Amino acid sequence: MPTEAATLRHGVAVLALSCLAAPVAAAELTVQVTLPALNTASYYRPYLAAWVEKDADRASVGTLAVWYDMKLRDNLGRGWLRNLRTWWRGDGARLALPIDGVSGATRPAGTHTLHFAAGHPLLAGLPAGRYQLAVEVAREQGNRELVRVPFDWGGGPNAARVDGSNELERVSVSVAP
Repeated sequence: MPTEAATLRHGVAVLALSCLAAPVAAAELTVQVTLPALNTASYYRPYLAAWVEKDADRASVGTLAVWYDMKLRDNLGRGWLRNLRTWWRGDGARLALPIDGVSGATRPAGTHTLHFAAGHPLLAGLPAGRYQLAVEVAREQGNRELVRVPFDWGGGPNAARVDGSNELERVSVSVAP
């Protein structure tokens, strides 16, 4: 017959393991994307996709944001999203755009902040662990660029930043409880 101490240890172990597997409920994710001011003859605002990946295998968890020209006639703006090749092959081709709360218009050069509260559909069921935010941009008569920013979800506050090389100046991610 197990002792009271053994039963208590077993109960604590079960509780600890269930906390590790349970989704984190009270964290918020803030993303800052800085698009550089480029001195070119004809500048078009870039299309952008931002999504969360599992850190170990880069499997997509889901899309957080897609910026594109939603006002082009005959939904032509959606067709240009194929230039975001990595995102398109993972999530983009099967999504029915526009998606409320995900789709948005292209943005000009400068820093843009995206805030995702704990109740966001993608984050609400996200288990604690190591992830990365992938941000890909493509611009007509320009280049394509993809950066990945690692972050920990459910392990307390943390922040990371990655500098881009041409179409992205900087992408920052911060997690707050």
